[in-house]
Amino acid sequence: MRSGGHVVLSVLVGIAAVAAAPRPVSADSGGKQFTVVPFEFDPYQTRLVEAEWEDGIGCPTMARIEEFIPPAYTMLQSSTYTDPACATGDPKDRANYGLMLFKTGPTNNDASAGATLQGVKGVALTELGYDIRKPGTFADQRGSHCGAGAPRFNIVIDNQTYFIGCASPPPDVDQPGVGWQRLRWGGAAPLMAFNAGTGVAEDIKGRPVRSIEIVFDEGQDTPGDQFGAAILDNIDVNGSLAGRGPEGASEQGRDEGHGEDKDHRHYEFHHNQSRPESSSMSYQDRNEGVKVQSINGSRATTYNGACVSFVADALFNGDPDYIVTFASCDLSGVPALLPGATPNIGNYSIVVTGPAGVVYQKAGDLVSGAVSIHK
Repeated sequence: MRSGGHVVLSVLVGIAAVAAAPRPVSADSGGKQFTVVPFEFDPYQTRLVEAEWEDGIGCPTMARIEEFIPPAYTMLQSSTYTDPACATGDPKDRANYGLMLFKTGPTNNDASAGATLQGVKGVALTELGYDIRKPGTFADQRGSHCGAGAPRFNIVIDNQTYFIGCASPPPDVDQPGVGWQRLRWGGAAPLMAFNAGTGVAEDIKGRPVRSIEIVFDEGQDTPGDQFGAAILDNIDVNGSLAGRGPEGASEQGRDEGHGEDKDHRHYEFHHNQSRPESSSMSYQDRNEGVKVQSINGSRATTYNGACVSFVADALFNGDPDYIVTFASCDLSGVPALLPGATPNIGNYSIVVTGPAGVVYQKAGDLVSGAVSIHK
């Protein structure tokens, strides 16, 4: 049934959604705060993509160092180091975090790494950007991959998606450093982005957004660098910088699962009890042409034994303003009904709701994969 525009589903675990938990923040954009939460879209469990904030790899801003003193190089002196590309950074980033985005193997593998910018809905865009670990200019083949399609911003405005790729349109600001570059689009210039429907570049400056993601989906077969990886820092929305992920990075209590049912529907989910804002799930039903990707973490989570259910905002075939109610159970401890039968793995249910009601609903038992619930 539907209640107040949200699905309340009697799922496999027989539980209902609870009130949404507050979400942490790490930067401010035009009076609104935003957080950059990594995700992997890997419905076929290829294990060839990774997205993660990692300390010690970001663009250094006033980082403390201990330098050997010439000419003897036997004595040390304390000093600080700043790469010229990032004279300013996220003031809350005290561990020099950087955002790793990796795609190993070919570009046409149906998988991607990325990050969701939480808290940007309604922001009137004037500037976007990031720092990228790369020497020279954005066109330099050395260092992080910087292609026309990745890493790119996917920006949804009204009902239309717009793209800003690392190299297309070219950045309005390309500030070189020693090992980094600061790339910015907009600012004093128009904020040009490609309309995904028409392929034509449009000025989107001043238009309120519905969602923003960073997507990395170009692999090691791309001409030039053939690197398949990028390291970013200081994600910029309207001049405000986010240089780390959500606070409270403990991975304890992490629930996760992946697998395939007999009809070759694939899913993967990660849920952290202490970090619901980092929860994510991806799902694909190729038979019906359906792709579901959660965004903005978990609105609500409920446990029942070895089962977890959570509700999240979602993209349905790339379109925003949907809600997914997803549940999965770990059945590895449940004996098979018949002697010699295939051991139980787990099950799932998924319901996607849009403004007009339920648009997709499935449930199934896994024939491959694994589910692990820690509650």
